[in-house]
Amino acid sequence: MEYTGDSFRDLTRIANINDLMWSELFMLNRDSLLKYMDIFLGEFAALRDMIRDGRVEELREKMRLSTKRRAYFNK
Repeated sequence: MEYTGDSFRDLTRIANINDLMWSELFMLNRDSLLKYMDIFLGEFAALRDMIRDGRVEELREKMRLSTKRRAYFNK
């Protein structure tokens, strides 16, 4: 707790939201959520493998891609 900052607070704000509402929304959107969770798991596993295998250039390319994608929100 003593090492968390504003970004942690922002990323975890959903924890303060109504659990009944969110569980209902998750169930109503189950198919889409599962589809994108599977995509996320695949990407996360690929990232893990890059780190494990020391594939620095691939890791840096992923980071550059994330930077490009993030730039769309700055407009």
